[in-house]
Amino acid sequence: MDSNYQSLRITGGWLVEWNTFMEIDPTHENMSELSGSTLLYLTSSRLLRAIDLCWRPEGDPQGSFELVVLNLLENIDKKNDFVYDVDWDNPFYEMKSKKRLEIVDVLNDLMLTLDPFNDPRILVKRGEVDELSEALRIELITNGLSNELIKKILTIGNWKIQDILIDQPDLGIETLSSIAQKGARKGVKKKALQKLNSKKIRS
Repeated sequence: MDSNYQSLRITGGWLVEWNTFMEIDPTHENMSELSGSTLLYLTSSRLLRAIDLCWRPEGDPQGSFELVVLNLLENIDKKNDFVYDVDWDNPFYEMKSKKRLEIVDVLNDLMLTLDPFNDPRILVKRGEVDELSEALRIELITNGLSNELIKKILTIGNWKIQDILIDQPDLGIETLSSIAQKGARKGVKKKALQKLNSKKIRS
């Protein structure tokens, strides 16, 4: 069966990495044109986003289109080139539909309206993770606050992880006082002092 590629409005900054998305509605007769793990894969290095479209279960006309928006983690490889690792474990957006034109509408809208991904990792510079402070951030997310973690953040963490620590709702006055006096950067000290002087802390 001869089919045309599905027409899409590819907006500026989006790169078509792979495309077998055809202008057909799935039936028993044309499932061969929906074969392969991915029908459409788009990336935007500017937004640090990727869009993946597939049909699941593969080869089953009773299946559906599955569209996923993924975040890209920007890293530097051994050649000092920027590479983009896909965070498959934490999709930003997911949808399923049996309706091809509904998928087309969502695709076109996403390419136009998606905001840039704000990488939460603690970086030394673009593409280079501060391994020590990032490990402390992950420990905070995974295990929550502890006296031992607070001590490590205050003694070996950089200003970015100290800034994150200040935002923790259960942080005590003693820790805030310590950051206000010995924080890794003037801005962090000021932020800790402002929180100390807030009505919430004083009460």
